[in-house]
Amino acid sequence: MTRTIIPYEIIYEAADVQDDLIARVLPEHEQQVLKSFLKNLKSALSDILEAAREGKPILGYHFAFPAEIFYCFDLAPVCFELLPYMYSAFFRDGAEYFYERINAWGHPYHSCTSQKGMMAMIQEGLIDLDVICTPTGPCDNTVASYQFFSNYKKKKTPLIVADLPVYQNDRAKEYYAEELKSLLEQVGKIIGQEPDYGRLKTAVKNNREAHEYLIEINQLKRTIPCPLESLSNSIITSATVFLPGRPEKVQFLKEVYEVTKKRVQNNESRPGFEKHRSVWPYLSLFFDLSFYEWMDREIGMTQVIDPFNIYFYEPIYSNDVDEILTQIAVQSQNYPMVRQGSTFIETLIDDSLWAAREFKADCAIFTAHYACKQIVSAIQILKEAFRDELGIPMLTIELDCGDKRFTSIQSIKEQVSEFARTLL
Repeated sequence: MTRTIIPYEIIYEAADVQDDLIARVLPEHEQQVLKSFLKNLKSALSDILEAAREGKPILGYHFAFPAEIFYCFDLAPVCFELLPYMYSAFFRDGAEYFYERINAWGHPYHSCTSQKGMMAMIQEGLIDLDVICTPTGPCDNTVASYQFFSNYKKKKTPLIVADLPVYQNDRAKEYYAEELKSLLEQVGKIIGQEPDYGRLKTAVKNNREAHEYLIEINQLKRTIPCPLESLSNSIITSATVFLPGRPEKVQFLKEVYEVTKKRVQNNESRPGFEKHRSVWPYLSLFFDLSFYEWMDREIGMTQVIDPFNIYFYEPIYSNDVDEILTQIAVQSQNYPMVRQGSTFIETLIDDSLWAAREFKADCAIFTAHYACKQIVSAIQILKEAFRDELGIPMLTIELDCGDKRFTSIQSIKEQVSEFARTLL
């Protein structure tokens, strides 16, 4: 029986149209990172949609999971948080219809749009789900929203929750590894499949190769001027969330590495000129990707790095299943945004200062996504840390990364322009 993932079908069509348009309009050397991403995104979407057409189980998962573990099974994985923000990036009105739909239903306006959009998509019957998986972090939005996903329909969708520890010590590592093993066993029982750990090893190998390319890319991004355009950070973020364990992730980051290496060897900068180098301690914005082109060309400010472009963990080289799962647990605890948002705030501060030093930033821009209350509470402490430790200023912009109506792009541009004019 054919299964339904209508939002993925829509994103595939949008990516196909944009890919064709870019190929017709832009010169070959322009937006090479975006071109590579669209090509590999379509390949991955095509596989997932084909699995749904063949009637294979559909598993919905939280972005904070190491989603390669789900390749133990023959199914169609769907990342909940990715969908609304992909809509924000691809379409003029983003996922606003879905935000309004769930707000009208009575859901609090101040929860995360990445999950509110998915709530409305489920209300609309756009996705058939067989099982849902989430960790208990990195935020309260996560815990509350996934109960909705599971209980909205009369026939509840099985929800499996992995308890994500706050601490990051040996005891926590072993505990979370057992949580992941239990999760796989429960998923297998629900969908009637035994975990295939050979498939898991292949997914881990793909992740390792992709990680190695990202390490090389980040090493090259330390070059002044930065060889990659600011938009590359948002694109790599999307690949991190959408393509874990897939060969498309390897191919994409390999192509980005080749572009970056060539530019460094030929002393080529990203578009525009580089006057300032900014580190973003938190999220990039997704609802207007032309903002990054504006920042590169009009302000001369590079977004050198954000947390989703740094993996604060080692690649996995083991071939032993138990050791692989233990290392995946470590990676999951240190996954971008999870690492900074699930534990004590000094992790966010230490990681941000490290990134600013490593990538030679002369300023920071903090996107205060209003739903991320535990992170927003650290703004003043982080600002003082940048000032006292590195002597660089930090701009705070209150916004919703997936909804352009909260803070307009014009207002954001004005704030960045004034920041560059007065403090840099």
